[in-house]
Amino acid sequence: MRARVNKIDLNLVWDDARAMGRANRDLLTAIAGMFLLLPSIVAGQFSRMPPPLESGAEPAAAFGRLMDYAALNWPVLLVHSIVTAFGVLAMLSLLLRTERLTVGQSLHAALLVLPAYVLAVTVQRFGIMCGLTLFFLPGFYLIGRLALIAPVAAAERPGNPLTILRRSAELTIGNGWRIFLMLAMVFIAATAIGLAATSVVGVTATLLLPKDVADLAVAIISGLVEAGIGVAIMLVTAALYRVAMAAVGRRRG
Repeated sequence: MRARVNKIDLNLVWDDARAMGRANRDLLTAIAGMFLLLPSIVAGQFSRMPPPLESGAEPAAAFGRLMDYAALNWPVLLVHSIVTAFGVLAMLSLLLRTERLTVGQSLHAALLVLPAYVLAVTVQRFGIMCGLTLFFLPGFYLIGRLALIAPVAAAERPGNPLTILRRSAELTIGNGWRIFLMLAMVFIAATAIGLAATSVVGVTATLLLPKDVADLAVAIISGLVEAGIGVAIMLVTAALYRVAMAAVGRRRG
């Protein structure tokens, strides 16, 4: 009979995520600024936009434009995703490793697990995309069950990407939908706040600054929003991992 993870205490997860953020704010800010914010700004400067949609275009055309954007910018997107993955692993190594690491040690630790993690993410995203094509729900469920691959990679350092995926699935048994809903709430709330900030800055910068300077200001705010969302998701998944591991320890005890 398979052991089941206890139903997660969402309040405990929120509290732990906030506590980790407060206790490590300066170090997390430094890593996120270098490996989340800066790559986002640089990627925005090198990205090319596909032709705009015509008025009255079908909804499917918007998806097609997104695919065109990915096709035009895949080298930039690939480098950006690898660099940000490295930054996330470094922050998680700092938070979750049993030995207290310095920033330099956390960067080295992240580099060692990066190849296996990138392969695990590739499999994860392929599975989620396949699930989303089946009326969305299977994809949403997989997001919840595989949400802990980054904490697993950083804390446990398995060299096999399939081990990373299997370990996340083990730790999230019985909580797939709860984890998905939690992450969705964090993402939606952070995105709404970020879009509002970007809109205000964009309008103000366009009115007061030259176009190039205004575009740079918007790129910086967009990068801050993206980095903020990344850090928020990272902290929540780190807290989820700690709660799941505590539940495992209670069962073994």
